Amino acid sequence: MQTQRTNLKTLAEHLGLSVTTVSRALKDGPEVKPDTVKRVKEAAATLGYLPDVGGIYLRTGKTMKVCSIFFAPEVADYGDAGFLAQVESLSAGLEGESYNLIVLTQTAGQSPLDPVKRVYQQRLADALVFSRTTPLDERARFCLEFGFPFVSFGRTELQTPHAFVDHDDEGGVFDAVTRLAAEGHRRIALYNPAGGLTYAGFRLRGYQRALAEAGIPWDKALVVNAEQSVWATQSAIGALLSGRSDVTAIVCANQLSMFGAMEAALDRGIEPEKDGLRIVGFGGMPFRMPVERGVTYYYQPQRRDGEVLAHHVLEQLRGTPAEALQTVLPYQRIDDLRQFRLDLRAQAAARAAQPGAAKPPEAGPRRGGKGKDPA
Repeated sequence: MQTQRTNLKTLAEHLGLSVTTVSRALKDGPEVKPDTVKRVKEAAATLGYLPDVGGIYLRTGKTMKVCSIFFAPEVADYGDAGFLAQVESLSAGLEGESYNLIVLTQTAGQSPLDPVKRVYQQRLADALVFSRTTPLDERARFCLEFGFPFVSFGRTELQTPHAFVDHDDEGGVFDAVTRLAAEGHRRIALYNPAGGLTYAGFRLRGYQRALAEAGIPWDKALVVNAEQSVWATQSAIGALLSGRSDVTAIVCANQLSMFGAMEAALDRGIEPEKDGLRIVGFGGMPFRMPVERGVTYYYQPQRRDGEVLAHHVLEQLRGTPAEALQTVLPYQRIDDLRQFRLDLRAQAAARAAQPGAAKPPEAGPRRGGKGKDPA
């Protein structure tokens, strides 16, 4: 039974190598022979070697941590399974380089900059990941001013280049509205997030461009800006449908607002498929909806987001220029949401059946009340 914590010295003694050689091998040093690197890493895994983070901090000032900031008010009603998937893949991507992921919450009473300052001033992490970016994002400006590494999940309009991962919301909305117009829809509503977020501007640009190309007049009353929760969407879309009976399509910003739009329609006796109301949504963790026929879903898996975020964080910490770490991911259009969800579940079950695999997560949050269950 092993009673002593394995460190570089004991690992080197076990292998009959110098501490310097073992240290360089663990970092894939080019001066160490490949077979030695392999032998060192295999022994490290067998003996349970982990870097001494405290010692690393004393020698280099590195915490070996990356902090992801979570906006808590966004998940006040149904939760955000997609964020959990992103965190899982982000964490997994960092672990290969011995970095740990910590999550810090931005509460309703905090400004977006508060948790960023806390991480920087208290040296809680070596780099940051945050979302909900604005064109002149104060968090990005703060990090750029103080030279603190970060990757934003979303773009800004700042002149100084910075690393980011984003979705092609302009292209996605343009495609959705163009296709709706081709189907004969003329009164297409856009449900956009409030708060001046950058991606809301991209969505509006795609919407306006598609209307112009389809020859549909711009009607400002068909653009609704509100929170993305189910309850806020249900209220806002309900008011729109009550005042505009000519609306035949609604393009939502995420799957929670998509869910709320469906609830608003059903509350007013509108059955989307039967009554010709098309609902379009965007997201990365499709779960069962109150309505699944006549629905279009633009999919970008949150796990993929996490993988790219992890790559960009690590590359930035290695010194790669920000200009080389800017990624816009396209959406995949899904017209049969039910079948797509079943396919995803089958794929997850197949992965889970592999030796050593963890049990697959549920497809999404469960909801009680009104006899509906979206999971």
